[in-house]
Amino acid sequence: MAVIASMTIADALGTPVNHTFVPIGFDSKGVMLWQDQTSADNPLGVPDGFTNMWASSSLVTGKGGSGRFSLDYRFAKPTLETVSNSTQSGILPAAQKAFDSSVFIKCVFSARSSLQNRKDAVKMAVLGFQSTQLADWSTLYQKPY
Repeated sequence: MAVIASMTIADALGTPVNHTFVPIGFDSKGVMLWQDQTSADNPLGVPDGFTNMWASSSLVTGKGGSGRFSLDYRFAKPTLETVSNSTQSGILPAAQKAFDSSVFIKCVFSARSSLQNRKDAVKMAVLGFQSTQLADWSTLYQKPY
């Protein structure tokens, strides 16, 4: 079983920058949160500007040992508004979140699936998403033709 720990993940820049996601903990609903609290994208440390990852799981059992396991994963990279020192007082206003770029992934596996079934499904889904067709569709809004 994996131990909850920090995760280092590289971004998609031409020269990738590593981001360290620190475990924050579980909320009351069993959702785990990791945050990148030191990102260059958020030099002032504004909490709304932290990049977040969440994960939660559930096990639903059915008759005769059947059932399913599901894992929900969410990643949200916020973009802060560009603020300028345009107030009458000359005090720079606090940065606010403009929007999130989010990814949601849901894995659902039968209780009858083998470890290899699950490994194949996850790896092939990730590699499929990295394919030119899906990468261009999700980042450049270009549907394959």
